[in-house]
Amino acid sequence: MQPQIIAHRGASAYEKENTLAAFEKAIALGADMIEFDVRRTKDKRLIIYHDPTLKDRPIRKLTLDDVRTVDADVLTLEEALELCIGRIRLDVELKGMGFEKEIVRLLLASGSPQQFVVTSFYPAAIQRIKKKCPDIMTGFLFGDVTVDVCKSLRCSANSVRKRVRKMKADFIAPDWQLLDSKLLSKVVGELPIWLWTVNDADVMHQAMGDPRIEGIITDKPDLGMEIRQQWG
Repeated sequence: MQPQIIAHRGASAYEKENTLAAFEKAIALGADMIEFDVRRTKDKRLIIYHDPTLKDRPIRKLTLDDVRTVDADVLTLEEALELCIGRIRLDVELKGMGFEKEIVRLLLASGSPQQFVVTSFYPAAIQRIKKKCPDIMTGFLFGDVTVDVCKSLRCSANSVRKRVRKMKADFIAPDWQLLDSKLLSKVVGELPIWLWTVNDADVMHQAMGDPRIEGIITDKPDLGMEIRQQWG
C-alpha cells in the first residue's frame, strides 16, 4: 500500500500555516489528510497554533481574544473540525498535556474515530488518548529531542521500545533525518512509520519505496501526490 500524503499544517508551502486558507488549499490539492497543532489558552480554549509563544508571550498565558488581537487567522479546534470533517481526515498533534479528555470529546462529537489520528511528543498524552478511546489511532512523534533525552538518560533501545508499547502508539512518526538512526530502527519494531516533514522530491521517492512507511507529512502535498502517482 502506498503512503498517505499528509498536508503539514495544511498546504503550508503555499498558504499561511494552520489557517483556513492552508486547509482549503490542502483539500483542493487532494491530500489524504491535514496535520495541525493544538494548544490550550489561558481561558481553556483549544486553538490551532504551532509555537509555544506569540509575540514572546506564552500561549498558555493568553486568552483566545488576546491571541486573535495579534493574529486574527488563528482557528479554534471546533472551527477546524467544522471546516474539515466529511472532507478530509485529520492528524491532530497535541502540543501539550492535560486536555486529552476535551480533545477526545470534541473529536468524537464531530465524527467517527476513523477520521482522526492523534500524535504527540508526549508519551503520557498518547497513553491518555488511548485510554479514553482505544479506537483512535495514535502516533508517537520522534525527533532530535527524543534522541537526546534517551541519550542523556542512557536509555536502551529496548527500554524506549517498551515505553512505546506501554503508551499503545499505533505508529512512530520520526523526523525524516532520523530514518536511518540506529536507535529508531531498534525502537520501531513492527510499527509503521509516518515520516515528517518531507519536502524534497528525492527523499519522497526514497520514502515511497520503503515498505515501513505508511505516511508522508509534507508542506507540499501536491508534490507528494505527483510522486505517488508516478509510483502507482
